[in-house]
Amino acid sequence: MRILIVGQGLAGTVLSWALLQRGAEVWVAEGDLAHPASTAAAGLINPVTGKLYVKTWQYDDFFPIAKRFYAEMEAALRICVWSDVRVLRLLDTPKSVNDWEARQSDPAYAGLLSTVVHAGSWQPYLHHPGPWGETRGAARVDLPLLLSAFRAYLLEKGLFLSEKISPEEITKLAQEYEVVIFCEGWRGALNPFFPNLPWRLTVGEALLVRLLHPNAASLCDVVKKNLLLIPLGDAYVWAGATYRHWFPSMPIPEPRPEALEKEVRQLLRVPFEVVRVISGIRPTVRDRRPLIGESSLQPNFFLFNGLGTKGALLAPYWAEHFASHLLEGVPLSPIVHIHRS
Repeated sequence: MRILIVGQGLAGTVLSWALLQRGAEVWVAEGDLAHPASTAAAGLINPVTGKLYVKTWQYDDFFPIAKRFYAEMEAALRICVWSDVRVLRLLDTPKSVNDWEARQSDPAYAGLLSTVVHAGSWQPYLHHPGPWGETRGAARVDLPLLLSAFRAYLLEKGLFLSEKISPEEITKLAQEYEVVIFCEGWRGALNPFFPNLPWRLTVGEALLVRLLHPNAASLCDVVKKNLLLIPLGDAYVWAGATYRHWFPSMPIPEPRPEALEKEVRQLLRVPFEVVRVISGIRPTVRDRRPLIGESSLQPNFFLFNGLGTKGALLAPYWAEHFASHLLEGVPLSPIVHIHRS
């Protein structure tokens, strides 16, 4: 099957790989997308999230598939993008301690949660003594490295089209392919072939900071209070993120790094410098489920999008599911179908 994938963010990259592994002929077209989420995201996979400390949707099913999938890409592309990490969440009120311990006693969370009094190698850098809720079974995927390495792979194979293609051009170009799949991130909300979908786009901002301390390069745990501090190596830390709802009819908002920098200073007791302000528009959906399926307006045009804030975890599972649907006729799950009620 000859397939054209439009977009080479996380969704397009992972889906392309899943299809190639099943023997499909795949070409990828990628025009420059302003404010993409994939290169701005930290790539964190966190088993337990939110103010209520709830297990991530279908984590037990998705996590082993994600770990195996990225390992296969690492081996083929000769890169290392997966890091197992633990997340240390500040429990700074009696209620947060009680709620955490209650969740920790739930059998469904066995092996994932514990309470520690010390933040390990992070402790000398932090204002807060703890206690800390420890989450195991977390990981980080280096998305910028994954995307750049896969693009180089596609270029080497002659499978990459480095151009932005308009909807009118797509209709003409589609005659050369059996299937066209759109993986365009937030631009999917403007795609005329997939109208009236339940998009709820959000703008996220983060800071890339460098800790000015001689031992900061050894940090590896993730720290969470109101924001996340995610070590990237060499004393660099991703600090974020914010959530602002956004509509394509609105101008893309200017970054507001001052509030983030203030929160970082409230967490850290060591000096740091802001290296870069990072921003991206997330392709989020009202019910927080991906959007996958065929256009009702154009046969053989498909959407694979809406991975949202947990894309690093969700992408491998749903890419393999969608590949099985396209190539083997496996029914598409109604949970993610674009025409779900």
